[in-house]
Amino acid sequence: MAEKTDDEDWVEVAETGDEELASLIAGLLESEGIPVEIESTATHPLPETTGALGTSRVTVPPERAVEARDVIRRAEEDSPRSTEAVPTEPGEPGEE
Repeated sequence: MAEKTDDEDWVEVAETGDEELASLIAGLLESEGIPVEIESTATHPLPETTGALGTSRVTVPPERAVEARDVIRRAEEDSPRSTEAVPTEPGEPGEE
């Protein structure tokens, strides 16, 4: 995964309560050449589905956000079953 510097404000393109799914999304984006980071709020031993405690956010550089959302959307359309990832759209909380 790409290393972002402190002065970069990356944007959220997906959010999920499943860290494995977040890793799969990140791998998909990386395979398309999109730098990606996973920010996880899971910091204690409770199950990941315990509200916001288990949220994983997939973030990308702002200039690649539209492309990343398109890649995720296409993958979800091609998937035989729906995923738990919630793509975020511009202007939603967590995005500047």
